[in-house]
Amino acid sequence: MTFKTLTQHKIFRPLLVATFSVAAGLILWSQNHGGYRDNGAYDGGPLASASFDYLSKFAIRTNKEPVVLIVIDNDSYNDPELSQARGQPWARELHAKLLNQLADDGCPLVVMDIFFRYAENSPADIALAAALRRLTNVVLLAKQNPAALPGSEIHKTELPADIFLNAARTNWGIGWLSPDFDNTVRRHWPFPSSGEYTSLAWKAAVVSHAHLPRQPVERWLRYYGSDDRSYAISYRLALHKAPGFFKNKIVFIGNQPLNSLASYTEEDKFKTPFDEAVGGAEIQVAEYLNLVNNEALVRSDWIFEALLFIVTGCVFGIILSFFRKFAAVGVAVGCMILFGIAAISLSCVTNYWFPWLIVVGAQIPVACVLAIALPLEERTQVFAPVKERPPRDKTIVVKPIDPELPDAPDYELVDPPFGEGGFGKVWLARNAIGQWQALKVIYQSKFGNDPRPFDAEFRGIQKYKPVSEQHPALLRVELVSKKKPDGYFYYVMELGDSRDPNWETQPSLYKPKDLEFVRKQAENRRLPIHECVRITIVLAEALDFLHRAGLTHRDIKPPNVIFVKGRPKLADVGLVAAVRPLDQVQTIVGTLGYMPPPPERTGTVQADIYALGMLLYVISTGSDPQYFPDLATTLIERSGHADFIRVNAIILKACQPDCALRYQTTEEMLSALHETAKALGIS
Repeated sequence: MTFKTLTQHKIFRPLLVATFSVAAGLILWSQNHGGYRDNGAYDGGPLASASFDYLSKFAIRTNKEPVVLIVIDNDSYNDPELSQARGQPWARELHAKLLNQLADDGCPLVVMDIFFRYAENSPADIALAAALRRLTNVVLLAKQNPAALPGSEIHKTELPADIFLNAARTNWGIGWLSPDFDNTVRRHWPFPSSGEYTSLAWKAAVVSHAHLPRQPVERWLRYYGSDDRSYAISYRLALHKAPGFFKNKIVFIGNQPLNSLASYTEEDKFKTPFDEAVGGAEIQVAEYLNLVNNEALVRSDWIFEALLFIVTGCVFGIILSFFRKFAAVGVAVGCMILFGIAAISLSCVTNYWFPWLIVVGAQIPVACVLAIALPLEERTQVFAPVKERPPRDKTIVVKPIDPELPDAPDYELVDPPFGEGGFGKVWLARNAIGQWQALKVIYQSKFGNDPRPFDAEFRGIQKYKPVSEQHPALLRVELVSKKKPDGYFYYVMELGDSRDPNWETQPSLYKPKDLEFVRKQAENRRLPIHECVRITIVLAEALDFLHRAGLTHRDIKPPNVIFVKGRPKLADVGLVAAVRPLDQVQTIVGTLGYMPPPPERTGTVQADIYALGMLLYVISTGSDPQYFPDLATTLIERSGHADFIRVNAIILKACQPDCALRYQTTEEMLSALHETAKALGIS
C-alpha cells in the first residue's frame, strides 16, 4: 500500500491529521509554560500572552466598588498654583492638605502609592504625619530591593520613615509590579500571592476586610475596561472638590506617566493588554479590585491543559480530515471563531483561563492545511469504487470457482473477475462463437433487504439496452438475462480495449483501457488540448443522444469512459436512469467532485453537463476535481495556452455552480465544442 493510498484511507487519514494537530498543540504548549526571569517577572510565551491579552479585551467585568484614583498628572505639574516640577518630590504640605480633606469627608481607606523614604522635623513632615493620623485607614508604600525576589538570597524591604509609618499604624505594602518581556503586567505580584511578601494592593484588601485565601495562589490580573475602570481625577482638581465628595470612597493616590505611549520609556510606567501605558498606581487599583471582588484570573491546571490540547487536536483533526479544499477552510474558520468565543465566554463566566490561541492559531490551522494537502480519495456515494484483484495464471474455466460466479451456460468466464462494484462483479467472457465480451452480474443480496433498488437496476438496463445499440459512442449492451431464482441477473457488453496488447495469451491479465488510465500515462497527467476536444465532442454527442432518449447517465468521469477499438465510449451504465424533473429526484448518486454542488442533485440533464465539463477540466489540466477551477502555472505558460483559454471558457460555463448559468442542454454545449474545434483547426 502506497503512502498516497494510506493518506486516503478512511481511518489512517483522520488519524494522521489528528496526530499532527495534537503534536502541534503540545509542542507549542510546552514552550509556553515560561518561567521566572532574572528580575522575577514571569513570561508565558507569545501565544499564552496573546491569549491573555485578547481575553482581557473581551472578558471584562464592571467595577462596582466606590474607588477613586487621584493621579499626579501633567495638568497638576503644570498648575501654577501648585508649582511642582517632574523629577522632584511632590510637596508634602500638598499631600497633608489633600489627606486632611479626605479625613474631613470620612474617607474609609487611603492607599498612598508614593514612597516617603526620608523625614525631617520640618513643618511639612509634621503636618503630613498629623494628616495621616486623622485618616480611618491608610496604607503606605514600601520599596522592595530589586535583588530581593523569589529565589534570591537577599531579602530587604525599605519601609517609609518612622514618623509616617507610626502615623499609619504600621500599615504598609510593597509597591512592586512584575511585567513580562514586553513590559506588560499580566500577573499579581508576588506570584503566587501573597506568600512571603505583602503587596500594596494585598494590604489594602486586608484592611478592607476582604475574604482572602491563606494559601498563596497564582493570580492573573483581570483588567477593567476603559469604560469601567476606577474613576480617576487629577490631583489639582481633587484639592478643589466640594466637601463630602470623597465620603465612603476608597482613594488611591499615585503618579501618572508623562506620556501614554508605550514606546516612550519612563520610570513607574507599564503596558496593559489594551496597548496603552499607565502608571503603577492604576495597576495597583486593578489588583485591589481583583482581590476584594474575587475576580482575579486563574490559569487552568497543567494536566487539564495537556488533556484539552490532546482532545482538541483529535476532534478538529478528525473533523477537518473529511473535508476538501474550500470546505475545509470554511469549516476551519468556523471552528476557530466558535472555539475563541467559547474560551472568552469561559473567562467571562468563571475566573479561569487557558492559552486558547494554541488551538485557534495552531491546532486548527495545522489540521486544515493537512486536510487540503492530503488528497481525498475519489468516492462514489451509492456504488462502491471498483476493486481489482491481482491476476492469476488461470485462464478459461468452465467450473464455477468463485462462489458468486453466475450460471451463464453460453459463456466461458475467466476467473477472477477483472472488476467489482458495489452491487456486482464483471468477468471477462467468451461466447459460443469465440468473441470476447464483458459479463456483469448484479446481486440482489448487495442491496440489503429492500428488493426495489434491485428491480430498478434491472429496469434501467432494460431501458438502456435498445438505446445503446443506436449510437456508436455508447457502450453496447448485447444481452440481458432474466432475473434468476438465486437472486441475480447479468448482462453482456462489448469488450473495451485492453491495457496490455498481449492479453489474449493470458486472459486473466485483461484490464480495460479507460480514460483515467490514458490520462495517467500522459505527460503531467493531461492530454493534448486537441485530443481533449475530440474526446469530449464524441462523449457529448453520446450524452445528447442519451438525453433525447429520456435517460441520464449520472456518473460521468474518466474511469467510466472505455476505449473500444480506439474510440471513447460512455460506460458503467449501472446508474443510467430516466430523466426526472428536479423536484422528483430523491436519491443522490454519482462520484464526489463530478457531482454539482449541493443542494443540486444528480439525475438531471444539468447534472450530466456539469460532470462532462469536469471531465474536460481533469483531462485538459491534469488536476483532480477538488482543485477546480485552479490552473497550474505550467499550463498557463506553455505554448498553445491561447487554445486552452477557449476550452476553459466551455469548462467554466459547464461547471457553473448555478445551474441557471450552465449550458441548458447538451446540444448547446456540443455546439460550443464544435465552434472551438473549428477555431482550433480540428477536423
